[in-house]
Amino acid sequence: MESPFRITVFGKDFSVRGILGNPLSQSYTVRFNAVGTGEFEVSATDPMLGFLYESGARVRVTYKGDHLISGPVLHPSGDFNADGVVRFQVEDDYRILVNTLAFVEPESPLTRTEVNFNLQVVVTNPGYYRWTNSSPNNDAFFVSDAEFAIKRIISRNVVSRLQRPVTVAPNLSRGVGAQMGPLVRFDPIAEAVAPILQWSGLALRLSHNGVTPTITADVSVPTVHPQILTVQSGIIQDGKWAKQNPTTTRVVVGGQGEVLNRLFWGVTAVPVEVEYGDIVEVFRDSTNNIMRWPDGTPETSEIPEGFFVPGASSVAFQNEAAAYLTNAANKGLAEGAPKASLSLTLSETETFFYGPGGYREGDIITAQSNGVNFTDRITECELSESVSAGVTVRPRVGGRADDPDTIFADAINRLSRAQRRLSTDK
Repeated sequence: MESPFRITVFGKDFSVRGILGNPLSQSYTVRFNAVGTGEFEVSATDPMLGFLYESGARVRVTYKGDHLISGPVLHPSGDFNADGVVRFQVEDDYRILVNTLAFVEPESPLTRTEVNFNLQVVVTNPGYYRWTNSSPNNDAFFVSDAEFAIKRIISRNVVSRLQRPVTVAPNLSRGVGAQMGPLVRFDPIAEAVAPILQWSGLALRLSHNGVTPTITADVSVPTVHPQILTVQSGIIQDGKWAKQNPTTTRVVVGGQGEVLNRLFWGVTAVPVEVEYGDIVEVFRDSTNNIMRWPDGTPETSEIPEGFFVPGASSVAFQNEAAAYLTNAANKGLAEGAPKASLSLTLSETETFFYGPGGYREGDIITAQSNGVNFTDRITECELSESVSAGVTVRPRVGGRADDPDTIFADAINRLSRAQRRLSTDK
C-alpha cells in the first residue's frame, strides 16, 4: 500500500535535493497557531542521507497530497549498532515567528545615530509597537482588522527588517472587529499576535509550497463542522471533559504612580456574576500602561491618580489609557473565566478524517456526552507511520481546564512575559 506521506528534501536555498523514498518511521504533530514538530528515521545507507546532513537542509511533508509541515531538519542522532538508524527532527516554519522579535520601530536602528533620533521609542506611544499608521489622536493602538495587523507586523520585522525569504499573502481583511492591540516591546512575534489570533479565530500558517523559493505567511478561517461526534458513532474512542467555575469576576488594575498618587481601574464581568451568583476579586499590576499628558503640563501636575479628572488630559489620551487599563483587566477576567473544555481521542471514519476534504487543525467540532454538547477546537493532530503500526492519525480537541501541565505551562509563560517586560522597560 502506498504511503500517504511524501517527504521532499531541499537545500537551504529551497533547491530540490530529492524525495526521501523509504523512511523507516515518521511522526508529525501539526498544531493550531503554534510550532508543529516531527521526527523521521532513515537507514544509514539511505542515498538521501548526505543531503539531510547539509547545514540548513529543509523538508516539506505532504499528506494525501496536501501540505502537512515544512521546515528545517534539526538535531540528527543515531545509535552505535548494526541497524544503522539515523533520526532527524523537523520544526515547522511557524518557528520563524517564535524566533523573531517584534521591534517597537522595525525600520529604526537599535543604536542612536542622531542627536534627536528616537530609536525604539515611538514619540506618540512611548516604547510600544503601534499597530497602525494612524495619527496619535485616533485608533493607532487599536486593531480593527486582525489579518492586516498580523501581516503588517510580520512584513515589517521578518521581511523588511531581517530580509527572511518570507512572502506575506495579500490582506483580505478577515477577522474584523475593534480590539485594543497588545502592548508589544521586543516580544516574539508569535506572542505579539497570539491575542489577536485568539479573538479573531483566524488560523495563521507559514508554509513552503515546494515550488517557489519562499515561505508564505497567510491566514485562513477554520471550518466549523456541523456533525455531532458521539461514542456511538465510533469516532470518539476516549476522552475527558471538565467544567470550571469562574476564579475571577472583578479585576482591580493598579496603574502608574505610588501610594496616594497611584491610579486604579476596575472592570467587572457582570453577566458572569449574575449567572453564578458569586463575586471573586483579583488585583493586577499594569504600571506600563500608556499615559500621556498634553504638552506644557507641569511635571508637578502629572499625577496619575488624577489622570481621568476632566481637563487633566485630552479626551483622546484618556480614552487611550482607559482602553489599555481595560485590556489589562480583561486579560485577568479571561484567565479566570468559567471554562468548559474537553480532551478527546478520535478515530477516522469515511465521514470524519484528516486531510483534503476533511478536518484540519484549528477546525471546530462538537462532541456529545450524556446528552450535553461540548464545542471546542482541534488544537493539534499527530500523524505517524511505521512498519509495525501502519498509518495512525490522532487529533486532539481542546485541553482540559484542570490539566496540571497546561496550568503550569500557562503560569510559566505569564512569568516569562512579565520578566521580559520588566527587562525591556529598564
